[in-house]
Amino acid sequence: MQELADAAGVSIASVSRVFSGSNKVSEKTKAKVMELVKLSGFSPNETARTMAAGKSKLIAVILPDVENPFFSKLLSEIEEICVKNGYTMIFFNSRGDSEKEKDIVSKMIARQADGMLIGITHATSERISVLQSAKFPVVAITRAIKGLNSVGVNHKKGGILAADYLFEKHCENFFFFGQEDDEKFLGFRERLLERGVTENNIQIFGNQSWYFTDFDCAAKTMDDFMQKLQNYKKAGLFCINDLFAVQAISSAHRNKINVPERLSVVGFDNTILCNMVYPTLTSISQPLENIAEDSFELLSKKIKEGKEGVKQTENIVLSPSIIKRES
Repeated sequence: MQELADAAGVSIASVSRVFSGSNKVSEKTKAKVMELVKLSGFSPNETARTMAAGKSKLIAVILPDVENPFFSKLLSEIEEICVKNGYTMIFFNSRGDSEKEKDIVSKMIARQADGMLIGITHATSERISVLQSAKFPVVAITRAIKGLNSVGVNHKKGGILAADYLFEKHCENFFFFGQEDDEKFLGFRERLLERGVTENNIQIFGNQSWYFTDFDCAAKTMDDFMQKLQNYKKAGLFCINDLFAVQAISSAHRNKINVPERLSVVGFDNTILCNMVYPTLTSISQPLENIAEDSFELLSKKIKEGKEGVKQTENIVLSPSIIKRES
């Protein structure tokens, strides 16, 4: 910077103002300095600037399953918002591994990240305590998490929407593919009971961490399920996400179960997959753009509050909707 100042015939403070975008320097000086910058190939040392300013303009993003089109799209939205606001985003695919998440938090503290956005598919006390101990603000995304700042979707309401849809399709037996303590299933089950469906006609299968197991296992489980459907007149199936709902339709075809005549299927996330399968998939839609925007805004707010010594947890809950298609 001193060399640029000497070459331009101005003070080093003027060169600094040019780089910071200050309006306290003339357009003539700006043009002269920037022309010399181009000729010299100079670029500011971002690490030094981070140390001087006390902020890194770096945001860490941890998502559980980037192979899921929903999380891939969410990541793209977050990245675009970060870039627009002058932040660099660094991404990690945790696959739901608590130990990996701990390691990432430690590394990001060392890198002096300004904040972190993390997608948690199944909240546990262990993960929450790790994230609460981070030296920067953390915002959980896609679901509300007690004890953490979060921007989530009401998954229980999503289950209710799925239950109403399948009930109105005159299904007599109802199934959920996922975990029994999932809020989606809790809403699904409660709504069906309210509408007079008996406990015996509401069943669950695939009751384990299906987000993180291989699809061959899930395919076999689906095929076993389809074989049992031979004994039912009309069934309704609600899946934890579109990936498994699409797999269910594929399994139905293999086992000669007609969709939607014999089996109606509802997914969750309303991803690009919904229109890539036949029949097209009805799915519960999460307001993805709102999740990305609200998460970034909340994190920005918490970064500012942290500098002012303010510590207050906030939870934003968004509503899902149902996109009805052919399944």
